[in-house]
Formats: sequence, structure tokens, C-alpha cells
Amino acid sequence: PQKVLQGVIDMKNAVIGNNKQKANLIVLGAVPRLLYLLQQETSSTELRTECAVVLGSLAMGTENNVKSLLDCHIIPALLQGLLSPDLKFIEACLRCLRTIFISPVTPEDLLYTDATVISHLMALLSRSRYTQEYICQIFSHCCKGPDHQTILFNHGAVQNIAHLLVSTSYKVRMQALKCFSVLAFENPQVSMTLVNVSVDGELLPQIFVKMLQRDKPIEMQLTSAKCLTSMCRAGAIRTDDSCIVLKNQYPGINIPEFDKHLFEVCNHFNNHL
Repeated sequence: PQKVLQGVIDMKNAVIGNNKQKANLIVLGAVPRLLYLLQQETSSTELRTECAVVLGSLAMGTENNVKSLLDCHIIPALLQGLLSPDLKFIEACLRCLRTIFISPVTPEDLLYTDATVISHLMALLSRSRYTQEYICQIFSHCCKGPDHQTILFNHGAVQNIAHLLVSTSYKVRMQALKCFSVLAFENPQVSMTLVNVSVDGELLPQIFVKMLQRDKPIEMQLTSAKCLTSMCRAGAIRTDDSCIVLKNQYPGINIPEFDKHLFEVCNHFNNHL
């Protein structure tokens, strides 16, 4: 077992930042072997964790790498790994899943084939800042339409993710914000719900407005503007709401009120669009 572990560690060191080595390992049939070791109960937790790390590194290569991993049915194996009690192994599996799901070649529907997966991911949000970051990133990339929005909403996504907006980790806050931007997009039900959600005594619209401030990173400003715009278009926020500052610097443009709201909110960042 120690030799097997050392072999996987050597494999990990060989593929980091080296796409040619990643492709070679895949051609040599390393993926099925890694998945076998990852799923074996007789494998030590350290070995299973290192296998997940190597698989995640392979997924960071080319799109063909991701296709090869998908062909080997890596997603069910990694999802099964999330049932482990070991946090480091869970984080390694989630990191690999995140890398696979953000790839354009991965069908988003693979996340929704088993209804219990979403519930389990929601439960894992409380484990660590890494589980929070990776799961929110998976949700935001795999929410591509009203069906996905409804599934996540019905599983308590709003309530489970809201408190992450005040996390001490910027990455967690940003990924949570991206989740809300895709959940609320053209979805009145989610938008109307967000208005009444409170975190540490502040309503979500107030938190979104704070994230619009000029001292915040541009990515955060733009994403919070998306959230507020979706809420406004759904009627959850009035166009004359005091939390939105409209600066009419374009009197010659005749556009509908909702689009004017979007135009003026985005004006906060016109140097970056």
C-alpha cells in the first residue's frame, strides 16, 4: 500500500502544470486505475485523497482530458466519495467536481440525475470554506434555466447560501453572489423571495447595494448589479427604491424604465464594460 501511495504522489507531481504528461497518463490508462483506488474501501483515506487530487489535476488540462474522464464515469465516483466522513477527501472530490462541471464539455444535467445529490451538497455547505466555495461554484455553473433554478430553490438554496454573503472569505462571498445572480435571472419567484431574506439583521437587497460600492472589486460590483437588476425587473424592487441611486446622465436616450434601471446601475462601472 505504501508503494501504491508513493506512486500516486509521484504521478501527482509529474502532471502538475504539464498538459503533455496529463495526456500521456490518460492514454496509458491511469484514469480507471485511479478511480478504482478511489472507490476501494480498503484504500487508505490518504490514498483516496491523493487519487482525487490527481484526477482534479488531469481535469485542469484540455477539454479532451475532461471528455476522457467523463467517459470513465468519474462524476458518480466522485459523488460517492462525498459520503465519506473525512473532510480533506470530501474537499478533494469537490475540487475535482468543480473543475469538471465548469468545463464547457460537461452537461449540466449530470448534476441533477439523482435528487439526493443536491440535498447532500446543501448539507456539505457548512463543513468548511472550501466546501462552500466549490459547491457554490458548481451551482452557479450548473444553473442554466428555470428547471435548474426550481430544483435548487426547492432544495433551500436561498436560505443555505444567503449567510455566505457575509463570509470572511472573498472567494466564498463571490461564489455565493454568483449563485444568486443565476438563481434570480428572469425568475420572479426567486427574486421576490430574496427581498425578504435577512442576514445578520440586513436584508439581501441592502447587502447587494453594499457590494456595489466603489471600494469593492469590479467583479463583485457587476455581479451584485445583476442581482439587483433581476429583482427590479421581477418587480421585487421598485425603480425608485431608495437603495438604488439613478443618475440620469443620458437624457437623450429613450428606453423603458426597467432597461433604464439596468443601464443606470451598470453606469457605476461604465469604465469596465
